[in-house]
Amino acid sequence: MPKLSLNAGQERPIAVSGRYLSIINSSAAFSIEGDFGVLVGEVGRVIELEDYNRAIFKNESAQTIDIEYETVNVKVQAAGKGVVSVSNAIEISRIRESIQVEANAVVENGKMSILPSNNFESIPVNKTVIGAGQSIEVFAARPSDGRTAIIQIISDSENFTPVRIGTTLANVENGIYLAGNRNNPAAYEFDTQTAVIVKNTGDEQVTLAGGEKWRG
Repeated sequence: MPKLSLNAGQERPIAVSGRYLSIINSSAAFSIEGDFGVLVGEVGRVIELEDYNRAIFKNESAQTIDIEYETVNVKVQAAGKGVVSVSNAIEISRIRESIQVEANAVVENGKMSILPSNNFESIPVNKTVIGAGQSIEVFAARPSDGRTAIIQIISDSENFTPVRIGTTLANVENGIYLAGNRNNPAAYEFDTQTAVIVKNTGDEQVTLAGGEKWRG
């Protein structure tokens, strides 16, 4: 394969006898010029010059550049500059650093199942009754995996008693709407790690049931 050295500011014409010009090795980047324009010459670069038979290597740097190249009719992809070609499957023998993963599911026999909660706590008794127009934090924030809040309305009334459900005193005003009674209970369940606020938007007291579950 041809080799040449270009001094600082020097240029050298080369004959292109093949379809592809491959830069096999180069101590620095240089310019390749011709009727096709100006290209950057660097290690691993393959340039198709099917319609051209002449090119000029030009060193525009302040140092000497050593170049090894070839012109061929077969395109050859060079693996270099951090590019790795792998023909077989990769097997990792060990992991150098531990990886922390919070798993929400497990896979057994090719099937995935969600990890169940293993803790449950019901709404405190002193928070199960809400007076008309009042707001109560039924659950405090709990930063635990798989945490779910469950709210039920079981008011001892012939009327449907309405509530709003939110996570702050500000957003509960326009929070999730729910209405029910003991004969027609209404329920809402959602995943959250925040506090849960319930506001009685009706004219009579509301009785709640429910709880929170989490994994820990």
